Amino acid sequence: MDLDKVQADFLRTSPKDIYMNYLQGNDVWYFSEYLKKPNYSKSYDDFKRFIASNLGVSFNNICVIGSCKLGYSLAPSKKFKTFDEDSDIDLVLVSNSYYNKFWDAYFDLYDQRANLDYKFIANNIFRRFVSIKNPEPIHPSLTDWISKVEKFNKDYQTLFDIKHEINYRIYDSWESVERYHIKGITEIQHQLRKTIQ
Repeated sequence: MDLDKVQADFLRTSPKDIYMNYLQGNDVWYFSEYLKKPNYSKSYDDFKRFIASNLGVSFNNICVIGSCKLGYSLAPSKKFKTFDEDSDIDLVLVSNSYYNKFWDAYFDLYDQRANLDYKFIANNIFRRFVSIKNPEPIHPSLTDWISKVEKFNKDYQTLFDIKHEINYRIYDSWESVERYHIKGITEIQHQLRKTIQ
């Protein structure tokens, strides 16, 4: 996907339309361009089915987002950084039950005065997601999660040729996914407009 075209679209299109046009659907840069899968939509759907089956999340409540989706990061601080060998794959899971389970786990750990980065955790929770990336196995819910994902992390490479680390983001609803990304898109639009003034 041509970066100049993407940036031009960001300047003339509403944040909601950008979210719908660029972040939804099964046209995923990582599968089409990076992995060069001939039938990349099917490969992406197979990947989602595998996750759905192993984590007990609906197929329709799973998507990749970020630089894996477009080839460029949409984090305002990364300024359209291209996907590279050090990038990870941001995987969105929409699951109210997982979200509440992990929120409760962090709340329990807070009560126990566990040594965690509460600012990071709280910042994510107030944006209505929990980021599960290298969680410490210090709560039964987190231990259970680690056990589940470690069982099939190797399968990502053997079944799908995926060698990048996966960063799980668990949201309570699709509305929260949309709200979070529209806010980021709006920030990017402001940054782009400043550069052309």
